[in-house]
Amino acid sequence: MKLILVPTDFSENATHALEYAVETANALGAGVLVMSVYNPPVSVQSALQTVVAEDTARATKLYREKLKAIAETVKAEFPAVTCTVHVAVGDVVREIVSLARDRKADMIVMGTQGASKMVNVLFGSNTASVIEKADCPLLCIPQGLDYSAPKRILFATNFSYSDIEGSKKLVAIAKGFNAEIVFGHVVVGAEETDEEKAIVDKFAKEIQLLTGYEKISGKVISDAHVNAGLDALIDQSEVDMIALATRKRNLFEKIYNPSITKKFSYYTNIPLLAFHTPKDEEKTGSDF
Repeated sequence: MKLILVPTDFSENATHALEYAVETANALGAGVLVMSVYNPPVSVQSALQTVVAEDTARATKLYREKLKAIAETVKAEFPAVTCTVHVAVGDVVREIVSLARDRKADMIVMGTQGASKMVNVLFGSNTASVIEKADCPLLCIPQGLDYSAPKRILFATNFSYSDIEGSKKLVAIAKGFNAEIVFGHVVVGAEETDEEKAIVDKFAKEIQLLTGYEKISGKVISDAHVNAGLDALIDQSEVDMIALATRKRNLFEKIYNPSITKKFSYYTNIPLLAFHTPKDEEKTGSDF
């Protein structure tokens, strides 16, 4: 882990996520790159284009000043963490993904609520867009969550190829914290069987052999709904982070649909680490 990208709109929740990211960087020996994106209004009238340009110049200057102050604060409080800043103009999702790729970020960290358009990045189609297009994991920090180093991470799995690729990325992160990884599987609409328990244990063992990381175990549970099953897995396994790897955009749209997620504690209580598997890595299998 070398670089963590932290987009911010300077809201309270974004600032809280930044604090979480800096603590994480400090623990892992990484640097942080704090960015903000100004998305100017589109004007087709030439008379207004000058006004838009002036507004953009003022906004980007203000953003740079705010980011500079953030960098100075990070340097004062965490001397071991290198903090750099970046201001972009354009579409929020596109600029985040582009900068992450250009700077070879190892992780993107964001809060789940904000003061501006950036609030939408972690909900619905924009969530799926970031995960689908970014080359690195996205760590979503719930509102008001204080930092604590993860000791046990739940990886929700359906034993697909995408989960194997996601596991490699997760192990790289877990090693930095010496955290245990629990591979959890939800059996929907039926009781779990000894055969399914054996499958998840075998999958966990295969990941151990593949990565050389020993702190890996498996757990299976049954429930009528995937979300409720995830909630139960978290409670029973006493995990403090959940990781998901998916090829499907609509999975994250479903998870971050407020009408669904408000019913489940993991939405507000622990961070969500999301991986996307590119199309050329896809094989058979469905999420969870």
